[in-house]
Amino acid sequence: MERVKLLLSRITLGLLGNKTFKFIVEADKRGGDRIYIQVEYSSPCTKDNEFKTWKGRKWYLSEFMLDNEIIFTAYTAYKMCIEHEIMETFKVDGIILVNPHVDYTQLLAISSNEVARTTN
Repeated sequence: MERVKLLLSRITLGLLGNKTFKFIVEADKRGGDRIYIQVEYSSPCTKDNEFKTWKGRKWYLSEFMLDNEIIFTAYTAYKMCIEHEIMETFKVDGIILVNPHVDYTQLLAISSNEVARTTN
């Protein structure tokens, strides 16, 4: 775990001015001692605008990972947090259009409601 923390301590995260990002490196408390990376950041809530601390998903690491793989897993974790924020802040008429918190089965239920041009 110390190796991962040392590697990630070399990374600088910063975007969008009002957000602060950091990496959490922990051992899974439920699944044994498997190490994961998680991005934590502070940001206003898209629903009530209150400043809160959020955590991205856990990115589990193999004990056999190369340093390069760990660094790029950290990059992916960061990128996914940013994409999550993009989805939540893209609104039409004040409503989140691409809401990452909507149950996927609800999206499947309306997935056949496609639009198409009638002419070229």
